[in-house]
Amino acid sequence: MNQTLEQREGVLRRLNEAGCPVLADHSYKLAPVGLAVAEFPGGSINRIYDFRHEGTGYAIELSLRNEARHPIDVVGWQIRTPWGIPMLSLLRGPNYSFPVAHGPYYEADFIINRHFMRRKARLQPGEEIDGLLVASSPDEIPLKVPHHARVIANLLVFDSHRNSYSLQVGALIDRHQLSARDSRNQRIASPEPAAGVSLKTGG
Repeated sequence: MNQTLEQREGVLRRLNEAGCPVLADHSYKLAPVGLAVAEFPGGSINRIYDFRHEGTGYAIELSLRNEARHPIDVVGWQIRTPWGIPMLSLLRGPNYSFPVAHGPYYEADFIINRHFMRRKARLQPGEEIDGLLVASSPDEIPLKVPHHARVIANLLVFDSHRNSYSLQVGALIDRHQLSARDSRNQRIASPEPAAGVSLKTGG
């Protein structure tokens, strides 16, 4: 039943007087009850990698569970890093690996990308998804972020009702490829003199 403004204010006043504090601002929205986004049980191997030539790889473990009494359609996701929101593309199988020398190879059974590649992925009440989300980005990690630094990123998952569910994840920065890339560029910029050729000039 619709209430007038005076009726709503009267209800709020009686609740506050009874020791049940209620905000008078009706513009706020309660956090939705639905998807629980959590860290993967038993620890995580979250990594952010430099690529061999350019770009960045993301490997984030998570557990996603529908705690509502109705199905929930997952329609999107996003990662926010301390340096911004990268443009990400999910890796496609059957081989899940980054263009990184001696980098990790991820078993397909552990990858949950397929759930996020659909226009929407429906989770039934109580249904849970556990695994690794692997994606690549053309955006670079800022040079000021050192190798083996630990950063906090925010993973957001969106449902079809425009609700967002977030999880803060700690990730290790792997910059082995940046060091190799810098060494290669230095060799190209400053080639060794050919054998038997002197670079000295006459005085």
